[in-house]
Amino acid sequence: MAEPLINAPRAQAECALDVFGETVIIRRDPAGGLDASVIEEIVPPGVAAPLHRHSREDEISYVIEGTFRIWRGDEVFDVGPGGIALLPRRQVHSFRNMGTVPGRLLTVILPAGFEHFFEVIAQRRLGDENLDEIVTVAADQFGLEIMGLPPT
Repeated sequence: MAEPLINAPRAQAECALDVFGETVIIRRDPAGGLDASVIEEIVPPGVAAPLHRHSREDEISYVIEGTFRIWRGDEVFDVGPGGIALLPRRQVHSFRNMGTVPGRLLTVILPAGFEHFFEVIAQRRLGDENLDEIVTVAADQFGLEIMGLPPT
């Protein structure tokens, strides 16, 4: 039987970041042969990502724990553990943790590279800079269009 690429996920995580109140754990293929990134998001109750669309990346989000409301274009889904959201590039999307406890998502981003957006935001939040300006510049750099908060 082949050995798994990663057999201790938390120990192999490259970094855990605080991004807008979420914990974002980034994992990459250490051999560099896979053009994808995997992030785990630990999302507090009620927290939502802004409505946004990627110009370069597709996302596949798997709900590990909790219930998430997923917006994808004009569609709205409530997705629980084991559910998957397919979020193609250029499609407006968002999510909100609808539960009363932290929820967990495992998201595959194709191709790799967008995980650096989270690193930029987490590093810059430590200073006293204007966060809106930082997000705008980083979004432009990573081909992300942000459209505001999802409906409540």
